[in-house]
Amino acid sequence: MPAKEMLYTLYHKLYEQRAVLTAAPQLTVEINEYTSDSFPEALADKECTNIVSYLCGVPDVNDISVNDVLRIVKRNYENQPFWKNVILDFLEYKLRQQQEEQYKQNVELLKESARVLNEIRQEENRRKTLTRAFGDKIREAGFYVDGYKLMTSYFVMYRKDSKKAYETLITNPAYFSPIQTTDSAGNVMLNPKEATEENAKLAKFLKGLKI
Repeated sequence: MPAKEMLYTLYHKLYEQRAVLTAAPQLTVEINEYTSDSFPEALADKECTNIVSYLCGVPDVNDISVNDVLRIVKRNYENQPFWKNVILDFLEYKLRQQQEEQYKQNVELLKESARVLNEIRQEENRRKTLTRAFGDKIREAGFYVDGYKLMTSYFVMYRKDSKKAYETLITNPAYFSPIQTTDSAGNVMLNPKEATEENAKLAKFLKGLKI
């Protein structure tokens, strides 16, 4: 049974005995006018807690352990089954309430984890798309550099420090992938001065891409 229904049933029990609870805290909810779905749950919880605290002789039953409550029941209500069951019903209700609250918290944690994971995946897909797109543009522009490696390395730094990564990209892109000065056969394509100039041209080109 859900905690809310357990509370509704418990309040009904106490309400029916209100004539003998004259010295106890008052019950103000006309429970017979409500259903288990519509009654004022927070107020009913408060008033049931007040009654059970009164029965246990403590300021607030929520402030003592379950074992302490059980000792009180055993000592004072062993021969009074109705009040014994009222107190035990209250403990069972509180336990179910805690279980339901914990379940809700776990559900929210799972939802949040799923949301964060989805954001991470979306961001990773966006980076992969950008890596391909800008890698293609670098290749099409004919620069002597591996544009895909450059952009992949750029995003590695970007995750840690986006500002530093961008500043490096538009000033010294060769940091992410060296300028290719020789071909696969070892033939020189660029001398050191030309490689430096190529790096500067690439930096200017990348700055214009507005990454």
